[in-house]
Amino acid sequence: MSRPSTGASARIPGARTPGAGGAGLGGAGLGGAGLGGAGEWLVFPDYRALELVMAMPEIRPLRVFSVRWPLWQVEAQATFEDSQPFDVVDHFLLRGIVDGLLRTTDELARFLGLSRSLVTRGVEHLVHIGHLVADGPEPGVLRPTELGSASVRDGVRYVLKESRQLLMFDAFTHRPFPRVHYDPAVRVVADAEPNAGDRRAWFRPLTSVRPFEFDAVWALGSRPDRERFNVPSRLRNLHPVGAAAAWLPAHLVLVEGGAVLAFTQAAQERDRFVEELCGQTPQVVHTLLGERGVDARQTWVEWLRAHGLGQGMLAELPNGVWRATLPARMFGQPPLQPLHRLGSFQVKDTRFLQLWCDDEQTRANAVRRRALAISRRYGITRTEFDDSVAAVANLLEVLVPTFDELLEHAAESGATAQLRSLEALR
Repeated sequence: MSRPSTGASARIPGARTPGAGGAGLGGAGLGGAGLGGAGEWLVFPDYRALELVMAMPEIRPLRVFSVRWPLWQVEAQATFEDSQPFDVVDHFLLRGIVDGLLRTTDELARFLGLSRSLVTRGVEHLVHIGHLVADGPEPGVLRPTELGSASVRDGVRYVLKESRQLLMFDAFTHRPFPRVHYDPAVRVVADAEPNAGDRRAWFRPLTSVRPFEFDAVWALGSRPDRERFNVPSRLRNLHPVGAAAAWLPAHLVLVEGGAVLAFTQAAQERDRFVEELCGQTPQVVHTLLGERGVDARQTWVEWLRAHGLGQGMLAELPNGVWRATLPARMFGQPPLQPLHRLGSFQVKDTRFLQLWCDDEQTRANAVRRRALAISRRYGITRTEFDDSVAAVANLLEVLVPTFDELLEHAAESGATAQLRSLEALR
């Protein structure tokens, strides 16, 4: 395993650092504030996952599990070629050996008309940075290295530097995580993190007893597509330094037929990579399926009563979703139920309940309210905005409001900031 010729260390451009914390509006994809429970810590809360599942045709969700998906955070070291401008003397010395086929210090001094002491110092420097070798079978004979020849060819001085990368591997399969999971908004939690607090209890742990195999790092370093996994192609000699256990907060929705839909901060919708991991670790799915949940009806009767909503009409829909229908007067300003809760979901003990109102006008008002919240999402495009509003309207079973109607609603409600956001989307 080769080592760099210089002690310099750097993190090269193009590599992301795994997120130690996320920021953003909970449920911003469909609008609305957090509903409580597992996931408010995330940009992607549990109710947001359920809203997306409900928009999928012919999918019947059964239960939702907020889990700690186990992974390994591996510190790896590598080298890369840093390009620098040539020193004039170094450049001519190296060209004399590569292009002029000169082989000794004396030959270089005579050919270039330089003092032997100056040439000796220059040669020693070129040996130090890995451009020349002087310890071959013939004493005193200088030979260019691959790095030195490339420097002459490209007209820049390449110097090997060290880079430290923090890489992530699945704890079950040791597959490397894709680059999207390194986005700073993606929350990855170290097992030993002291500030997780009660948030840790929101996510049930999944456990892998398999120790990390460092061969996975060497295998990743040799892959031609390693950039997909946050390893820039410029890196050479990737090798592990150490590994620490961590976990990725994820929501796993079990659907009829035994499939698992996964949702994390790494994807606007489904996290296909984590879904692949679920498919490759059937013991995880079997464990979740084997959990005996409490009776759904009893769970929601008690929840409604505890929240002063005992007058709600509880029913199981044909798609298996439990719905609590409340009168329109129950939605409004606190202490009433906020409009952003209408049509969305409350999660408890892996079960979920949709809060509903039969009054169409109230549901239409809820759509407009959530549309204003969606308009405030950072960097949202007009197409993304239109799609998100349409998804909310479909969820609440009302007509999609026009853009002009939303502008009028923002103006009438005095929502100045939202009005500016809407006008910016015109």
